[in-house]
Amino acid sequence: MEQIFEFLEQIIFTIGDVSDENAYHFRVSNLLYVSIVLAAAIFIFKKYKQLIVQLAGKFELDEKEQKTINRAFRIILFWITVVLFFQSVGFPIEKITDFQVYSYDCETIPNPDFVESPEDTKENPKNIEQCSHFRLSNIINSIIVFFIFRIIVWTIIHLLGGYYRREQMDKGSQYAINRLIKYFIYTVMVLTIIETLGFQLTVLWGAAGALLVGFGLGLQQTFNDLFSGVLIMIEGTVHVGDMVRVKGEIGRITKIGIRASEVRMRDDVELIVPNSHLVMDGLANWNHSDQKARFFVTVGVAYGSDTQMIKKILLEIAAKQSKIIDYPEPFVRFVDFGNSSLDFQLHFWTFEVFNVPDIQSDLRFEIDKAFRENKVEIPFPQRDLWVRNPNDLK
Repeated sequence: MEQIFEFLEQIIFTIGDVSDENAYHFRVSNLLYVSIVLAAAIFIFKKYKQLIVQLAGKFELDEKEQKTINRAFRIILFWITVVLFFQSVGFPIEKITDFQVYSYDCETIPNPDFVESPEDTKENPKNIEQCSHFRLSNIINSIIVFFIFRIIVWTIIHLLGGYYRREQMDKGSQYAINRLIKYFIYTVMVLTIIETLGFQLTVLWGAAGALLVGFGLGLQQTFNDLFSGVLIMIEGTVHVGDMVRVKGEIGRITKIGIRASEVRMRDDVELIVPNSHLVMDGLANWNHSDQKARFFVTVGVAYGSDTQMIKKILLEIAAKQSKIIDYPEPFVRFVDFGNSSLDFQLHFWTFEVFNVPDIQSDLRFEIDKAFRENKVEIPFPQRDLWVRNPNDLK
């Protein structure tokens, strides 16, 4: 057994001066470790695809989800192999990562190993300086944590894409779930990185506790918006793509953030709306329970017109409009006997909620054309003026 250990300690080559204790020696044991690491990596690379196929059959994963798992696994396995390779060859990773970038919180304390003597020497100091050190390993570990969490987020979001397709989930709910997952994972990532850099979270929270009261009073509305954003994403009352009325104008929600949402108005202007307005104010949402909505066009005709013919003309015009759906069917409502006209409303349903003004404009063009062809008069307001003493006007 001793002969085996002696053989493994045989030096194959040396980098540096042989007599230098810091010289690098590549031994037989290093060659053996490297061979084992590379052989294991090659074996796993060949076999992991079979494992993915088994997982796909068990969890009903589609081809895109399999590629996502495959890519994430390859990235993780590659970096594990790289680290194990350098450790196997005896590369001094620990010495490099232990490099002190700077020191802080230094203080002088009694030396616990001090031996009483008449003199205070460098080899036997009475007091020593104790510091907290920020090392290169803190930076490297933080970068590794960052990329690990990025891979986790990327993998989860891509895997959820297949789940959304199978469950036929709407895009608004998908967006909300993805946002909540990202916010949660990134919050954990930031806290982990802070801890990895060497900062104590308990100290940070203790120092920030005194400021939270002042911030809570000054940023009360901001916290209200943040909490409202979380409620929107959890409840799903508003989704990306929904048509809503904000400040009397109609727009489409393009983004739901943690504090504010973005609404694209009909004039292509982006309106930034605090989330508290979407939760606390009365909000008209045309797509909350259904994608279609009902609208109408009002028209007046002269007294004495054939009302049944008016109804027929309006329904025929609605039937020819491609953006008006057939079910529910459009209908005509005789609204009122106006001061100078018989008032009608043509009601219709459409999925093109954002472009309703254009649809209404097209209907008015067709109504005007059809009334001219059928000699239907659209009256203008008229008043009869009675003069009690006409002679006074002379």
